[in-house]
Amino acid sequence: MTSETTFKKADLYIYDLPAKILQSLRLITYDSSLREVDPVETEIEESKIEVSKNPVSDYSKCHVCGLEFQELRQNRDHRRTDFHIFNVKRSIRGLSSVDESAFESILREHKNIADDTESEADNDSEGSDSEEFYDEKSTQLDDVLENEMSRLSVDVDQDTTVSHLNTRSAQIYFNSNFLPNTEVFGIYKALFSNAQLSVPLQSVWQWNNPTDQSIPISALFMVAGGHFAGAIVSHQKANVDGNVRKGDQDLQEQAVIFLEHKTFHRYTTRRKQGGSQSAMDQAKGKANSAGSSLRRHNEAALRTDIAALLEEWKPYLSKCQNIFIRAHNNVERKLFTENKAIKANEGSVKSFPFTTGRPTISELRRSWCELTYLKKVAKPNPLPLKKAVPVSDTLKTSTASKIEELKTAKTLEEQHTEQMLQYLKKGKAPLLLAYMRKHKVDVDFRLAPLSKYSVTPTMLHVASQQGLKQMVTILLCNMKCNPCLLNSTGKTAWDLAKDAKVKRAFQLARYKLGEDYTDWLKSHVAEPLSREQIEELEREETEREDKETRTAIEQELKAVKEKRKTEVEARRGQGRTLESAGMSVSPNLNSLSEDQQRRLMREQRARAAEARMRKQ
Repeated sequence: MTSETTFKKADLYIYDLPAKILQSLRLITYDSSLREVDPVETEIEESKIEVSKNPVSDYSKCHVCGLEFQELRQNRDHRRTDFHIFNVKRSIRGLSSVDESAFESILREHKNIADDTESEADNDSEGSDSEEFYDEKSTQLDDVLENEMSRLSVDVDQDTTVSHLNTRSAQIYFNSNFLPNTEVFGIYKALFSNAQLSVPLQSVWQWNNPTDQSIPISALFMVAGGHFAGAIVSHQKANVDGNVRKGDQDLQEQAVIFLEHKTFHRYTTRRKQGGSQSAMDQAKGKANSAGSSLRRHNEAALRTDIAALLEEWKPYLSKCQNIFIRAHNNVERKLFTENKAIKANEGSVKSFPFTTGRPTISELRRSWCELTYLKKVAKPNPLPLKKAVPVSDTLKTSTASKIEELKTAKTLEEQHTEQMLQYLKKGKAPLLLAYMRKHKVDVDFRLAPLSKYSVTPTMLHVASQQGLKQMVTILLCNMKCNPCLLNSTGKTAWDLAKDAKVKRAFQLARYKLGEDYTDWLKSHVAEPLSREQIEELEREETEREDKETRTAIEQELKAVKEKRKTEVEARRGQGRTLESAGMSVSPNLNSLSEDQQRRLMREQRARAAEARMRKQ
């Protein structure tokens, strides 16, 4: 290949490729180890696609078997023979090709056919033996190759599929003489339908040479975090010759033609918290704040807006070749997949094969350009061949792994324990009760393994130790657990409670269940308390805590004042007391008016009267 011929990025739009680039594309097929393999059959027939007036055939020689042919039909017939297929499979495994005589000798050496067929072959003539035997070997090539590989101590990969889909990426690769040998063109597999995936190069030719006069279209939808963006995009692109780049929008994005587009933005996500309100309700229960109510309303409004838009775009959706959807969860995805118009065109529904940003119109343009332009990528490197492992070592390894799996496999009791504790710790009492009823698990079920749960052998022990006050009440009052069961150290669930609120939950359960429910002395639960008594105790505790808090605050403030007073006195020093010098100094009254002089005299007399009163 040569890379002397240049091209522009705008020339790589897959629905409008220049003829020189389109004719240069050659589909690459890979084996399971990412090694290039010649295709068995050509993908494009000359009767369907006109390539050029004087095409140059690349099939005058079979590079795998080392044979040359005069006609293209001979090469095609050869590629269907067992001899060629056998050499292709050898090349996949890194072995050299064999000639026809060596191939026939290998078949004779490793033949394993039925006794009646072998006896018939022995009775035939010497000249026809090879031909009849060769005709029956197409079903035995894998066995023959397995034996040959074992004899050469080379590991045989079980996946021998040769396909252009074995790229281990989201793209299909094509060779081109416009690229160096180290690079290839890539097209996303998501652009092809199931039928088109088997003949991708033919599909690309049909996209660029459509027989239908209608304009093909696709739909793009993104929804995340209360933001929605949707568009109906035409496969034709606008003429942007002479345009300049506008901000962050390049020429390829300017060429995108949106027949329809719409965005919605609703406040549905808790700021700086993450996650939608519906997800938060499912995880932690329904909140009753004003913000949560607003977010629930906006989620419902967003669903309504999207459904109305899809109904409005129904004529477009039925004709879309592709419908790309980006949604973070199944709830958001069902907004589209359960729509009648999209359901009727279900085969066209796909996901974006790359990461997308916040749903906006500019992001839809960028994503469409990412989808529909040829990508220059580096050729994938072949995977290293693994060396063969002796059969004895393989058996030992498999046996050891099976023993390890048996050791690490969880028993049914351990599975019940894991699931029930998950519901218990999250406070999901309805799910816990439903699980126990479904699997017929007793409320006093002993958690497994016993070595791990020796201190907390029951769910009631776990709830008491973990401080799950609400679950303690439900386990005792609703599920009727036995509070007298002991752990390995002889302690009941009451003894493991560290919080006073959890202990009061036990006392409330004793009050509700009555003294006849069980032997409460064995359970070590204190005297029963009604809900009113518990509320009174909690109120007294709250008042006592408030009083202690106020006293502590007052003491702290008093200490701070004393400290400040001491610091001020230390800064000022001893000092001396001033006599009533200020009173002996006669103010200058000449500058004052008569009214001001009378007011000043009144003030002085009042101060003197106050001084006399303080002395008395």
